Amino acid sequence: MTGFGVVVGKTGSKTFMVRGRIAGTGERIKVKIGVHLAPRDDRHVWTVELAREKAKVLLGQMAAGGNPNAPKDDRAARGPTLREGVDCHLAKMKKKGRSPRTIQTFTHETNKYLADWLDRPFAELTGEKLSELHQEIKDRAAKRTGTNPANDKGAPLANRVIAHVSASWRSLNKKLEGKLGNWNPASAVDRDIIRPKRERIQDEDLPDYAARVATMRSAIKRDGLMLALYTGLRHDDVRTMRFDQVDFEDETVHLPSPKGGPGAGFTIPLSKTPLAILRRRQDDNAKDLGRDDEGWCFPGINLKDAVGPIAELRQAGNGDQRFPVEDVHSLRRTWESIANDEGISELDQHVLSNHSFGAHNVNATYISQHIDHLAKCAEKIDAGITRRIKGTTPTRKKKQRHLRAVA
Repeated sequence: MTGFGVVVGKTGSKTFMVRGRIAGTGERIKVKIGVHLAPRDDRHVWTVELAREKAKVLLGQMAAGGNPNAPKDDRAARGPTLREGVDCHLAKMKKKGRSPRTIQTFTHETNKYLADWLDRPFAELTGEKLSELHQEIKDRAAKRTGTNPANDKGAPLANRVIAHVSASWRSLNKKLEGKLGNWNPASAVDRDIIRPKRERIQDEDLPDYAARVATMRSAIKRDGLMLALYTGLRHDDVRTMRFDQVDFEDETVHLPSPKGGPGAGFTIPLSKTPLAILRRRQDDNAKDLGRDDEGWCFPGINLKDAVGPIAELRQAGNGDQRFPVEDVHSLRRTWESIANDEGISELDQHVLSNHSFGAHNVNATYISQHIDHLAKCAEKIDAGITRRIKGTTPTRKKKQRHLRAVA
């Protein structure tokens, strides 16, 4: 059938489409029919045969001068659409300075997983339909390596999509001064409890980890992984670090746009090992990269043959495993565990690792640590990591506890 086709996405999803011209105007339009095997309103799933029948109807509407993409009058009369809510929340995110990655995730996931709902009024988004959407996303999600096996497949994604709907409803309802009502339909969805990964590198495994890092082909990746271990910084904060953010004289680094956006920018002291790593990168980047690093501490060359931050600190290994760590965030958990074992206070750990803390402890909002104090904490953690890598940390003997006989 002329105009009828299917679009295959990067994830393998197959979306039936139909293209045609509107009689009278000559306007060429594209209409989405549905996703292969996704449920329709009548509880059947989209197949080639059903999509072809729908395409005939849509082409007939175009031949009669109608535009299937035009908003339905009855829907317009039933109030604002989800798209208006999405656009409203997106504008709010940009105004509050949310990070580009957060905005990109919101935009991508709403356009992909809420495509069939964007032009529907919020009045149609019942809790029952959103619950069905939540389950559908989980059922269709592809299994990814490196995810926590304790969570259902696709559960974090499904939760995020429902959270997008909820945030869009709240933002639009605030703009409309409560005209959407008091009940947020996303509140009816029982979202999955997401269990975070707790893996860390155990003390006795750190010598082996350091030895495996030393065998990596890329010196830039080797240094990036070791800096992540010695600072506890997030993967993106390490790989996007620039030399103009590093003050070698004051021995600090400023992260202007971490998780949370520019408003969450922070400065931390650098202990001796991270400083040595960054000085080595400054000296060796041109040799290891084969060209100027253009100011990036851990540079890479992208598909357009341009220099930018390295895309991935890990090195591909056998199968689906990533060498020498499957999850770079495990280095952050290892750093925090060692910091705790070395007696660093919880507040100092939160500040050094850029974790939100004041919301959990009101006293923390009144405390402002001096950079010199934090530098001593960083050096103590540095020494603790080095001892464990060298295998010189003594094992603690448990004190024998004797039960006293009771007469």
